[in-house]
Amino acid sequence: MLLRQVADRNPTVALRLSQAVDPPYRAYRDGDGTLMETFSTGGTATAGRWSPPGSTSVRSPLWRGDIVAALASILDYSGTDGVPHHARVAAIAARTASHLRTVDRLDVFYAGLLHDIGLMGNARDPDRWANPDQQANQPILRSHPLIGAQLVAQVPELVTVAEIVMDHHECVNGHGYPRGKTGDEISNGAQVLHFANVCDVVLREQGSPELIPLLDAVRRRTTPQVSTAVADAGIEALGEPGLYAQLLTPDDVRFLVSSIVHRLAADDLVTTEGQVTSLLELFAHVTDAHPADKIGHSRRVATLAVLVAMAMRLGKEVATTVKWAGLVHDVGMVTIPKEVLDKPGPLTPAELKQVHGHALATEQFIGTIRGLEEIAKVAEAHGEAFDGSGYPHGRSGNEIPIGARILAVCDTFDALTSRRPYRDARETSLAIDILVKGSGSLFDPDVVQAAVPALLVARAAEEPLAVTRN
Repeated sequence: MLLRQVADRNPTVALRLSQAVDPPYRAYRDGDGTLMETFSTGGTATAGRWSPPGSTSVRSPLWRGDIVAALASILDYSGTDGVPHHARVAAIAARTASHLRTVDRLDVFYAGLLHDIGLMGNARDPDRWANPDQQANQPILRSHPLIGAQLVAQVPELVTVAEIVMDHHECVNGHGYPRGKTGDEISNGAQVLHFANVCDVVLREQGSPELIPLLDAVRRRTTPQVSTAVADAGIEALGEPGLYAQLLTPDDVRFLVSSIVHRLAADDLVTTEGQVTSLLELFAHVTDAHPADKIGHSRRVATLAVLVAMAMRLGKEVATTVKWAGLVHDVGMVTIPKEVLDKPGPLTPAELKQVHGHALATEQFIGTIRGLEEIAKVAEAHGEAFDGSGYPHGRSGNEIPIGARILAVCDTFDALTSRRPYRDARETSLAIDILVKGSGSLFDPDVVQAAVPALLVARAAEEPLAVTRN
């Protein structure tokens, strides 16, 4: 919607801006007056969506299970060596579902991995879960199934998973939330997820009890909350030889999840660019949820990076790479303490080291996804500087992937023009000046030269809409 938004206000300015970056694209109006954008790489875009020529299939299919499991590991990150909540819930749910013919095991497994995504930037405070009867009175908890379902449903292939996420805190006795459903109004899949969630809560409350006391406690807790059939299936699953012991240590739980992905999700492939993008946008939502002034950052960086890649005539493959890497470039930020992210003043050397560490963490999270290893490397390198003074490896010049050099410029530009706890947003002109001054030292001069007119087009489209980050 970039040039189109400008054209709606001032067609002359839109055409002038398009000429400033032509090639690779130019603006024209079709027969009905709709502003279109054509790119030298082929294809057209309307309302900001580029339709590339030919197929949009990915070069090699990816496994959806890998991507969802990687996102769960980000949701589970706590900085401690505790058992990962989403992973353990997903493992218990998948095993329980195997004892029920009416439940889709893969849907329940994915729902377990993502069920608390609606909490996003809100840390999992154990005190919030201490009294189940009080949970519905806490707005952040009452709303998180709704928020989570809304996010997951943005991935068309996960709509049925979103329905389970929506109802995973409902109880058959009507005392659940967010909608107070009862009995058969709650799907067996949602009940299975509820059962698995309760199991995890009991394990956290009681540490590592013997199996029989655990089964008794879980039965008492879940009897008024799920159907007898679901409770029986869950108790039977927990009693399977060897499973209980595997639920007690972080490494064993992660191995359980990995084995389920390889077995249960082996044929669940992601075959188109659009499918990959919709999944990686979930990473951006989670990453940018905290602090509040970062909302939308990763998606903006991804959009700007695509514009710059096209301005440099790097082709569709590089444009796709920077889009995906842009969406996930900051996922490692979950490893940084909240007090550092929210700090209103300058960071200490130790705190700065923590912030720089997010690049390596990003590579570790995304590098677990088979087929996205290159994306992980590009995302990791977005903090590198052209002269070698950056992080995490101090690479310079062409040692830095071209996608990372583009992200460095776009990330800096968006950060400068967005408000931060320690300063107000900078004017676009000042941000451009900073990029130009950093050309050849912090930034690749060729990237800066191509980026400046593309960034001006982007901001000219946004600013009249009063989309403020001030």
